[in-house]
Order: sequence, then C-alpha cells, then structure tokens
Amino acid sequence: MSLRAEVVAAGREMLRLGLVAGTSGNVSAREGDRVHITPSGLPYGAMDEDDVVTLSLDGAVLSGAREPSSERRVHLAVYAARPDAGALVHSHSVHATAWSFLGEPLDTGTEELEHAAGGAVLTAPFAPTGSDEIAAAAVEALAGRRAALLGRHGVLAMAESPARALDVCAAVERQAQIALLLR
Repeated sequence: MSLRAEVVAAGREMLRLGLVAGTSGNVSAREGDRVHITPSGLPYGAMDEDDVVTLSLDGAVLSGAREPSSERRVHLAVYAARPDAGALVHSHSVHATAWSFLGEPLDTGTEELEHAAGGAVLTAPFAPTGSDEIAAAAVEALAGRRAALLGRHGVLAMAESPARALDVCAAVERQAQIALLLR
C-alpha cells in the first residue's frame, strides 16, 4: 500500500471509529522531504489516494488538485520540530475534545496512556484553526510526547505511520473517557 493510500485508510478508519464527524480532522505522512496530507472539506468515504495533496516541507503544493487541509501549518510545524514524526493524525473525538476545554493536562496515570502518548497529554492554549499560533502551540504541547490536546479543538497524535498515529488518537480518547468518569 502506498503512503498516500495509508493516509486515506487512516482517515476512513478515524471516521468509522467515531473520532471525527463529517469532514473534520486530518491525516498526514512524511516521505523524505514531502508531506502527504488529506484535502480540505472532502468526505473520507469519497476520498482516494489521488485526492491526497503532497506538500514540500515549506508548504508549497507539489502535487494534487485539491486544497490541502486547513491545518497544514500544524502538520508542517510538527514535522519541522520532530524528525521522529512519520505521520500525524488530528481527530475531533468527543471526550478528548471536551477535556481540551478544561485547559488541563490529561493524566490518568495509566500504563495505556504512558505507552500510547509517552505520559500525560498536555493541552495547548486555544488558537484559531489554520493559524501559525495553533501550529506553534501544538509543537510546544507535543514536545517529548506522541500526543497533545489542542485547546477547544481536539487531539493531535504522531507516530511512525498513519495507522499507529490513529491508534494514539484512539488511546487518548479512551483515557479522556476514563478521566471524565473519574471526575
């Protein structure tokens, strides 16, 4: 399976798992000095690998006829800051997004959270979608971890592949459910 196909598959699975609704969220994967990212506003069920947009690391569109995700600045900023990031998934799962409104770290102290995210998941301050501010806040909150909450927005997870980054998003959502039940 091509890396572009893996991006589409992760997007479809994110929708199937209920971690997004409609066309929200986005997925990307780095391949050398290129980033493959989901297009803006296209339903995951209608998406195929030809719809994925390929960007240079400085954000120039290298291929693809569609508009890249509105959160491309977040993805590019993380790839610039984290050479260990092979893929990123940004979900809008209900419980984790709800937790992000608290502005607190998500820290259940469970082995699952430690294994999936590298410890407590920090919450970045709110910043407008698609802005340089949200990109900078995401990079800071993700430092030393595999997941961050974007304030009043959702989860950002990184891993070596789109499927693994999606697994991190799912684990963060589960831990947010546990944290909210404990409250």
